[in-house]
Amino acid sequence: MPFGRGEWVFVDESKAHGYYIAAAAVARGDIAGTEKRLRALRMGHRSSLHFHSEGNRRSQLLREFCQMDVRATVYVMRGHKDRVARPALLRALVGDMVADGAQHLVLERDESVEVWDRRTIRERLDKIGGLRKLVYEHKNRNDQPMLWLADAVAWCYQKGNPWKTQVQPIVSGVITVDLP
Repeated sequence: MPFGRGEWVFVDESKAHGYYIAAAAVARGDIAGTEKRLRALRMGHRSSLHFHSEGNRRSQLLREFCQMDVRATVYVMRGHKDRVARPALLRALVGDMVADGAQHLVLERDESVEVWDRRTIRERLDKIGGLRKLVYEHKNRNDQPMLWLADAVAWCYQKGNPWKTQVQPIVSGVITVDLP
């Protein structure tokens, strides 16, 4: 079971060497404290953490993340274009969230795919009877620190080892999705 009842799930992706969606989960009551810890990790006046830009701080940040009460599930599809992989991974994620009783899905805002995301999610929820069971929204990365954590996990998985090994303590599972 990737998600707990009532959890909020925050999603970001990486598109190199396959398509990866990292779904970082946290209990609703723990979000504010986790966000505060994440904001404290920013450098200077930066508005967010973006893992590809963190350079020499990556290992230190991963150690900090692994001390937080969060976990992530990674969904992966290889060998398919983004327009096939993203909806397939979202359908799998949404199905797992509804089955496990997760409450809220937050995706990083990308206006180029937002309409398609909404359509994919709504169709999946309609098909599995989950329309009233899951709330979903898109947010800007600067407004939602939990997206930074999902970004880091997705980045680590697409880079491979040693990064995958370093983030492993918070990864509860990896789900490979085949053709829809």
